[in-house]
Amino acid sequence: MNPRGASTLRGMILFLLLVLLGFFAYRLVPVYVNAYDFRDSMRTQARFATVDQKPFDTIRAELYNKAQELNLPIERQDIQITKGPDGTTISTTFTVPVDLSFFVKDVQFDFSERGQ
Repeated sequence: MNPRGASTLRGMILFLLLVLLGFFAYRLVPVYVNAYDFRDSMRTQARFATVDQKPFDTIRAELYNKAQELNLPIERQDIQITKGPDGTTISTTFTVPVDLSFFVKDVQFDFSERGQ
């Protein structure tokens, strides 16, 4: 094989790898963005839970609505809220299945936020 053909093959392989990487990013990045947006909502709710004196059911409903808005597979009962001497803690664990055409990747999230 001449040197020109080898560099063309290498270039094609590199191009295919970049396309594949771009495709995976296209499918995975929105899931992470939505999950961390939800975590930010959890953090805000935990920080102001003591000040606002909201009932836990109201906080749970607001977070559930936020999860639905972000298309996250979270049920109301998955959102745990506890109040302790060091503040209110909100936690949840959920898995988002991401279809990558060749296989389905389950992305697990385990968030816990404490407000004081």
